[in-house]
Amino acid sequence: MRKVLMTAVAVGLLLAGQVYAADGSAVPAAKIGVVDMQTVATQSVPAQAAKTQMENKFGKERAALEKQGESLKKKAEALKNPKASEEKKLDFIRSKQDLDQKTRNFLRKVEQEEVKLRQDMVTLVFSATYEVARAKGFNFVVDVTAGGVLYADQSMDLTQDVLTEVNKIYKDKKGGKDSQK
Repeated sequence: MRKVLMTAVAVGLLLAGQVYAADGSAVPAAKIGVVDMQTVATQSVPAQAAKTQMENKFGKERAALEKQGESLKKKAEALKNPKASEEKKLDFIRSKQDLDQKTRNFLRKVEQEEVKLRQDMVTLVFSATYEVARAKGFNFVVDVTAGGVLYADQSMDLTQDVLTEVNKIYKDKKGGKDSQK
């Protein structure tokens, strides 16, 4: 008796679900798009510009620190000689501490600049994604690189459209800044 009742309830739920699904006014079908944010973040014009900006801003300082590190390695080799004086050993330790402090300060500056550039890039990518999704009638857009998407039909992939829109927005902003100067 109990099995019959459970079967009847299950059949009733299935039929109700089919009737509800057949009603076109119930819930509109969601149009979901996907974007490979890693591609956008590495191949876009603003990403390349940020990379160049970082190299221009910090390249010389990085090279100087690397050169100082190489010089310190040579000093360390010279200290392996048992005849090395205590004064040279103390000088090496001071130089090493100085380089470590300079390196920490350098890395802190680079990190602060990277955070700012990343925030600007995220804002730009979100704006571009919103524009593309709105223009193409998508209800949701999911980041493929976030790991939740295992498969998506190519017709749902908005990566190239978002990449193009990011470049367009960036050029428009850059053009606006140039004309303000």
